[in-house]
Amino acid sequence: MITPQQPEDARWMADALRLAARLPRRPWPNPPVGALVVRDGQIVGRGAHHGAGLPHAEVLALEEAGERARGATLYVSLEPCNHQGRTPPCAPRVAAAGLSRVVISVGDPNPNVAGGGLRLLREAGLDLTIGVLGEKALELIWPFVATGAFERPYVLLKTAASLDARFTLSPRAPAPRPSYLTGLAARRQVHEMRRWSDLVIVGEGTVMADRPLLNGRLVTEEADCPAAEPVAGYVDTDLSFHGDWGQERFFVFAGAAAAAEDRARVEQVGGVVVPCAERDGHVALDSLLEEAFRRGGWTLLVEGGPTLAAAFLKRGLVDRWVQYIAPLYAGGGVAWPRELVPPTDEATRFHFTAARRAGDDLCLAYDRLPFAQLLEELTVETAAGLARGAGAA
Repeated sequence: MITPQQPEDARWMADALRLAARLPRRPWPNPPVGALVVRDGQIVGRGAHHGAGLPHAEVLALEEAGERARGATLYVSLEPCNHQGRTPPCAPRVAAAGLSRVVISVGDPNPNVAGGGLRLLREAGLDLTIGVLGEKALELIWPFVATGAFERPYVLLKTAASLDARFTLSPRAPAPRPSYLTGLAARRQVHEMRRWSDLVIVGEGTVMADRPLLNGRLVTEEADCPAAEPVAGYVDTDLSFHGDWGQERFFVFAGAAAAAEDRARVEQVGGVVVPCAERDGHVALDSLLEEAFRRGGWTLLVEGGPTLAAAFLKRGLVDRWVQYIAPLYAGGGVAWPRELVPPTDEATRFHFTAARRAGDDLCLAYDRLPFAQLLEELTVETAAGLARGAGAA
């Protein structure tokens, strides 16, 4: 039976989502999932999925609970699977555990298997509640959803600009924060994004000007993100940057025709040169993504200046665009390239997802796929389909 949300459900699901997020490393290509078994107001089982081939969150939580699972409630951030993958299906294990109720955040986003686990649990006589903290749960697995279960890498673009769309302050303008346009709260959010990313990419010009660290050093202990740092990388078609970046290991995406002596120079300072195809004298970004994917780059964060950002946008390669807008008028400085993407190109259109405050700065998020629509499908429509007995949408 489909049952309404109870007052304590959000509290326990928030704990399950924290388990899903606070991992030693990113679980890609599998989605992060957390689970709790709660009995008489006490947690008796916990579990989080740590990656492909490892036990799923609900199985770990049930194993810890043991016989205490009987009559308890299982909170799990994603619908238990009912298909054989690298591990056995979870739904039969959940159905046989003697639980009285199962609470989930979102249904399975895979249209080929969606609803199968929930239907099995409903047929087993369990009470089901669907959609608790669904937005947070979908946000957690969004790279998995946006790429069709990582059929390709997920690309997140982050830009930070002033109110007059400048990426740097003019030398003539007052600079209350000389090194950054945005404040500490915004920068901490970006550092959390880095921890969710396998690779952080900037342009050659950014490396030359700033020598950015591109790590998650501002992440606090309370942050809901993995502990592992990303690999840093930059785009340099002809390997013209001759400085030492100061990174222990990094990728340099270069044209295949780059000189051997330049490759050797990069490798001497810890760089790994990644040869890519070229287009119009520059690294072809679709080739860059292919090469990054081959090297374990499931999730990529693009943080360069406006030239690199515009190149990714023009090719239609960005899954999510996060814009930080600083509340200041720069009056000059680096701006977008003059030739922007044609506004009629459907490949450049985004759906508005969220607007949030980050200290004194504004954070706007836009997605290629309609986040709000998919959230509705994976929560409200999934529950309605099960209630009708016709399966999940």
